[in-house]
Amino acid sequence: MEYLKQLITEMVSDLQGDIEVGEDFSFTYKNQEFTGRVYERFNGHVVVAFEAEVCTTKFTRTKQELINRMNGQLPFTVFKVSKAANAEHTVTATHALSVSAVNVEQLMESLDSIVFQVAEQRPVLSRSAELSPKVEELLRQDPQKRDTPRREEHISDSIDDEVDDVGNDSSSAARARKPRVRSTTATTAEILQDLRRLVGLEPVKIEVERLVAAREFTNARVAKGLPAIEQSPHLVFTGNPGTGKTTVARMVGDLYKALGILKKGHVVEADCSKLIGAYIGQTPIKTQRLCEEARGGVLFVDEAYGLTSHQNQGYGPEAIETLLKFMEDNRGDIVVIVAGYPTEMLGFLDANPGLRSRFDVVIDFPDYATSELGQIFDLYLEEFELSLTPDAKDKVIEYVNSLPRVRGFGNGREMRNLFNEIVRRHAVLATRNGEISQLDLTMVTADVIPAPITGGESATAAAHRGNYL
Repeated sequence: MEYLKQLITEMVSDLQGDIEVGEDFSFTYKNQEFTGRVYERFNGHVVVAFEAEVCTTKFTRTKQELINRMNGQLPFTVFKVSKAANAEHTVTATHALSVSAVNVEQLMESLDSIVFQVAEQRPVLSRSAELSPKVEELLRQDPQKRDTPRREEHISDSIDDEVDDVGNDSSSAARARKPRVRSTTATTAEILQDLRRLVGLEPVKIEVERLVAAREFTNARVAKGLPAIEQSPHLVFTGNPGTGKTTVARMVGDLYKALGILKKGHVVEADCSKLIGAYIGQTPIKTQRLCEEARGGVLFVDEAYGLTSHQNQGYGPEAIETLLKFMEDNRGDIVVIVAGYPTEMLGFLDANPGLRSRFDVVIDFPDYATSELGQIFDLYLEEFELSLTPDAKDKVIEYVNSLPRVRGFGNGREMRNLFNEIVRRHAVLATRNGEISQLDLTMVTADVIPAPITGGESATAAAHRGNYL
């Protein structure tokens, strides 16, 4: 903290207030008045935030769109909007820095950026007339924004990490971060029947049915006036890509709703990019919003070990802390399923003491056997009403047997890719003479099946080997 105070003191002459955690201070830099505050996040990370007032003005939709656009483009300045008197709004420019990593270059860069943006945007945002042609052109660069329905909008993100009016952001920003959501009204028996129809995954089916049995046992005890034996509903899925983790996660969401564990049972699917922010202070806000989206249902985070990787500039632990706090504060109202490679997921669970205690059920998804991969390929043929000649069947089996089972092997995805490649090859041959026969519409021959993979060759290279043009 003393180092930060020294940096600011060397740059300004009118510092007022103490530069301590939880304290506000103010100063003037390049004729611009600044306020600052040092605060500590709940994970112990200390941050200093600087802010300067741009203007107080009557707010319009066009001004809101401009601010939304700038907030997605400017590296060192974020604009916030707060209500003022007389139906006006105050616009402020702000930026936050990590106290432990701050240096004189970063500090000057941040303050200079705010000073420049205040001077640039104050005339634009304070005027009550129409915006300049230059600004209108900027907004026209994204036509989708011009079709956005009119509604009350809010873009302010408090430096205290409180998420105000979640869902009231600009509709364009909401669309950009909104993950896919699905739901169903199926019964427990119907969902388990669908689970049993999946190819392979026998150990997974057993574990899921055990979860259902445990909940039904608890429900029966409660119905007889006996105390409930509660178990953590949060799950860890480990396995290679293409082993059905996402598919089963959706089914678990459906089961939890049918069993009464969750009210809605919808499934919010996301990866680490949906939780990690680009700048200091954004990660807890993004993670909180995602959790709010999943409230009443399941939050499924694929490749969750990315939260502990160095690529996320140390913001991953903030996301984990925010996630754990939300899970604790909203027991019974959200279930979190994290998934990824087996080894990496074990490291993920060791990254925070709270993870092991909340994720006590780990379900491993094994790779598909060759016969199971063949069944998956047959499902694609059945779905699109295609069939193989006997020679073509033999070549498919030979190709699948040659697939190298190394890390990153795509499992079911490999069969989808193989099917698509065969269809493309077959289409080229079928249309070569200018006419497509009735047989060509439904029958695939051995000529278009890729040859087996040789040593050191990738599946992609093997699938594309050959000239069919």
